[in-house]
Amino acid sequence: MSEYNQYVTAINKIFDYVAKMKAGWNSLDNLNYIETIEEYKQIVALKAEVFKESPVEVNANSESLEALGDD
Repeated sequence: MSEYNQYVTAINKIFDYVAKMKAGWNSLDNLNYIETIEEYKQIVALKAEVFKESPVEVNANSESLEALGDD
């Protein structure tokens, strides 16, 4: 399975679980938190398209990140 397919599968699972939590909870605080998470769904979908179109650029950007805990 390609990295893109793994990414899409993971994102779909996350938002599937979020939808199940939303259906099962009736606490207003929790529902507000879930709605906040759902606001990112469109952004994540757009980033998936960027990832699909240019995996080289995504890998190049990740190499420039500083590793945590290497002090």
